[in-house]
Amino acid sequence: MEIFLFGNTMKVFDYTGGQTMDRKRASRIKRESVLGLPVIDGSTGKKLGVVKDFYAAKQSTQLQGFYVVNKALGGKTMGLPFHNATIGYDAVMVEGELIKSHNQTETENEELKKLLNKKVVREDGVDLGIISDIILDPLTGRIEGLELSESVFEDLMAGRRILPYEPYEYINGDILVITMEQAESIDSSNRGIKNILFNRLE
Repeated sequence: MEIFLFGNTMKVFDYTGGQTMDRKRASRIKRESVLGLPVIDGSTGKKLGVVKDFYAAKQSTQLQGFYVVNKALGGKTMGLPFHNATIGYDAVMVEGELIKSHNQTETENEELKKLLNKKVVREDGVDLGIISDIILDPLTGRIEGLELSESVFEDLMAGRRILPYEPYEYINGDILVITMEQAESIDSSNRGIKNILFNRLE
């Protein structure tokens, strides 16, 4: 099987069965789905390492790149600029080798990691859930939102919700307090049992 990218469409060629499948790339993906993906040089097929995390500049909504770990280099962490990468279903494809001069300090993604597992509360005291993941656009690198988890039952029935991302000034505490206006912008992921059932009935 071989994978090629054509714009937003991923073509998967299965040489054993002689079939070609088109797989549309998702417009939004989770941080968790990128971690651990192999990083492959698209011209040589060489595996350059695996994705450890991604990083963005402080107070920015734009992904800058990925931290890539290569065990062959003693577990050294290197930086892969986003503009040199393509995020696929099963791998991150790279144009050329990683450049050693692009070493990054992992403090650059601390601002985002601080948001994970943080409780979100509306300014009037209403609990909106826990930040369970970070959502991004794989084509543009824009950080789209924060995934909110209320409880196992609510996640199953209604699906997790998405709080549009913006750089938050106060993130060092245990709780992220948002305004009423920010809370109104929270969107449903439409993946819960209730949403699936109602969509079928429409």
